[in-house]
Order: sequence, then C-alpha cells, then structure tokens
Amino acid sequence: MPVCFRHPRQWMMVAMRRLKWLIATLLLFATIGAVYQIVGMVLDRRQYPAPGQMVDVGGHRLHVYCMGSGSPTVILEAAAPGWSSYWSLVQPEVARHTRVCAYDRAGLGWSERGPLPRTGQRMARELHRLLGRAEIHGPYVLVGHSLGGLIVRLYHHDHPKEVAGIVLVDAGQELELHRPEFRAFVNSGKASLSLIRAMTILGIPRLAAFFDRLPSFLLWQEAQVPEPTRPLLRAGWLRTSYARTVGDEAEALSDTLHQVQRIGSLGDLPLVVLTATGPAWWPDMPGEVNPQKFRTMWLGLQQDLTRLSSNSTQVFAERSSHFIQFDQPELVVDAIRQLIDRERNAPPQRGAFPADKVMSAGKESRAPSS
Repeated sequence: MPVCFRHPRQWMMVAMRRLKWLIATLLLFATIGAVYQIVGMVLDRRQYPAPGQMVDVGGHRLHVYCMGSGSPTVILEAAAPGWSSYWSLVQPEVARHTRVCAYDRAGLGWSERGPLPRTGQRMARELHRLLGRAEIHGPYVLVGHSLGGLIVRLYHHDHPKEVAGIVLVDAGQELELHRPEFRAFVNSGKASLSLIRAMTILGIPRLAAFFDRLPSFLLWQEAQVPEPTRPLLRAGWLRTSYARTVGDEAEALSDTLHQVQRIGSLGDLPLVVLTATGPAWWPDMPGEVNPQKFRTMWLGLQQDLTRLSSNSTQVFAERSSHFIQFDQPELVVDAIRQLIDRERNAPPQRGAFPADKVMSAGKESRAPSS
C-alpha cells in the first residue's frame, strides 16, 4: 500500500532523505571511479615506462624516442589524436637508413601537460627546445601528419636553415576551417570532448577498456599497429590528460591556422605531399558530414599544399584513410627515404622535384577524380 503523509512537511523530510542518499551514492561511485582511474594510471606508468628520454623544455617534460643513426635526422610529428606510438610501423623502417625520432607533444603519450593555449606556434617552439636540450642535431627531415603538418611548417619558418625537407602526411591546410565540410567534421568531434573528459576522470573509459568495449574508432587504430604497441595506445588513450589535451589543441586550431597563414611558402625546400584517396577518409565519419563533398574539398586543399614549394611532388595513397602511416606505411617510408637520399647526395645547389608530376603509390598517375 502507498505511504500516506498527513502533513506536507513529512513528505518533504522523506524526499530530502532520499535525495541525500542519492547524492551520497553518486558521490561514492564518483570517488570509486576517480580512485580507479588514478590507480590505473599509476599501474600503466609502471608497466609501460617511457621507451625514450624525458626532457625538460621549461616547466614541463616532453618524451622523445630515437632509433637508428646517421644524418639527416628524421623528426616525426603526429596528428592531433596521436603521439610517438602512432609511428610504430614507420619509425623502425626509417631507422634502417638514418636516425629517426618520434616525440609526444605536451599532454600526450608520456609527456607532461604544458601551458595554454596549445597553438601550433607554441608546440613548434617546444619542439625546437626539445631537440636542442636532447642534443638531437640537424639537418632535419620533418614529417608531419594532419595537425603535425601545420606544426612542422611553423618550425621551418622559425628555423629554415635546420630543415632539409618536409613530408606532409595528409596534412592540415590553413584554409580548412573556411570549408563548411571541415567545420562540420571538427564540430562533431568537439561536441563530445567535454563529456569524454568527465567520463575519463571517473574511470569510465578505463572500465570499458577492461571489458574491451572501447569506441570502434579506437579499436580500429589498435588493430593497425603491431601487437606490442597496442597496450601502449590504450595506456595513452586512458590518461586523464588525453581528452583534455585533444580538446585544448582543438580549441586552439583556429589560432594555429591563422599563424600558418602568415608564414608564406617554403621556397624551393624539398617537399613531398602524401594524400589519402582511399574509399573512406575517416574510419568512422560523422553522419552530418557528406563524404563526397568532404573528399572534393580535401583533395583541393591537398593540391594547394603542393604549391608551397617549387620543389614538390605529390603521392596519392589509394588504399588509405587519413591514417596513411597505418594503412600504407611503406609510402611514408619511401617519401622519407627520397628526402634522405636527396640531402645526402645534394650538390651545393639542390635540384628540384618535377613540379608537374603527380605520383600514386610510387608511379605517375593523374590526380583522382573528386
């Protein structure tokens, strides 16, 4: 039988007691989740220590991992959601030919969080400080994927004499936010970042990972890398700082693009532009984005990148998504080797890439239709 209250005050007292129990229960679960998250990160750090060295760049430390020997030194700059582990299929192959270093931007991988805002210019300056303090000497071949492509261009602008060449791996372009298709793509991701941040603090993604219930996009990435790298990816994704850092870089993207717009061209610097033209550009494209319109827009921006240098060539990765280093890593390795060989064999006056040639997986072809 339902409980009858003779007085409204009696009902209020019962309601308040129930509300207090509800709040106490929620706080208990939140505390348990937060402790679970903290303990999990401590265990991850013990089980998966940084493979490279931690270098103080002024108030925070960045992680850099080098392999191989020789000159020029190749520097790998990852995309917005990535860090050094994202180059696990590329770095060992490049190390057969020269020294190659992958690093983690502040707040990603093993690196500590850095000051805000996380603009491209700030990150390029932190990279320069990292290379100097770690005594990683040039000349450098800079390799930038997605957001990383913007960062390496900013680095070259500030230190042109240190850079022997650039490889842009499906890189960002300074006018991308002027395109409605790209804005829709970015906004769909930014909308969920605040929720993901809160969930990460409470250990919810960590619990999902325990039961192998991570988002399909992360599981897809995990499946692309060598098995020893997979737990390193999970540990990186599950760091409390991960979603926060990705959000910070996304918030600063507009400023980063304005910074890149102001720096101009690369002159005659050797440049290879790798462009993804596979069936699906993004493994889990948001429903509000029209894939065909996005493809046309992206190909146009990639063509613009080839005009940055009078010494450029373009390679189409016909079986790749945006993550060419996962889908066709051999193309990234080949492009890097081209620039290594050019630097080693270059006469005092460097020659130029054939400006009118467009390459596809190592052979000449016409640009793909949009």
